[in-house]
Amino acid sequence: MKILYISGSPRQRKSNTDYLLNHARGLTGGSLIKLVDYRIAPCLSCWKCLRKGFCAIDDDMSREITPLLLEADGLVLGSPVYFNNVSAQMKTFIDRTWSLRGKLRNKAGGAVVVGRRYGAESAITAIHAFFLKHDMIPVNRGVSGEAFNPGEIKGDREALQGVTVLAKRLLEIGPLLAGAGASFKREA
Repeated sequence: MKILYISGSPRQRKSNTDYLLNHARGLTGGSLIKLVDYRIAPCLSCWKCLRKGFCAIDDDMSREITPLLLEADGLVLGSPVYFNNVSAQMKTFIDRTWSLRGKLRNKAGGAVVVGRRYGAESAITAIHAFFLKHDMIPVNRGVSGEAFNPGEIKGDREALQGVTVLAKRLLEIGPLLAGAGASFKREA
């Protein structure tokens, strides 16, 4: 199963979000990309993707990230909690996937957020809404870690256990999704 871990943390080093994503990735394999390392323009609402079938904006999202999304079997989106929601980097990424409607269907999805006692549920809801908009399958209710200072998440045993459970669930559901896809194709 090819799992792509996507970090919406703007921190280049010692990101609490990245720490949790890498913990899960260590159990499942896969790749991690940090959105802050890419040039991703916001959606212009030009609707050219409706006519062309792909996003008209020529940037790192179109050239580098979109092919990875299409190739992956599962996506785990991670973000710090900013104003009871995902980070600007994650929101820009989510908006730019409008051109991929129908192309992420039946991929597994996991949500990981890190904040300070409030707003985590709203951020997880935003990520799950992304999954549902794309007809993806959220594998669990999401993981919320509590931290603020760089590296602080290492002391959150509940969050570490949560990403372990998320990783195991991804590995469990992956073959079920692959089998369902193969069965559907045979029947069609």
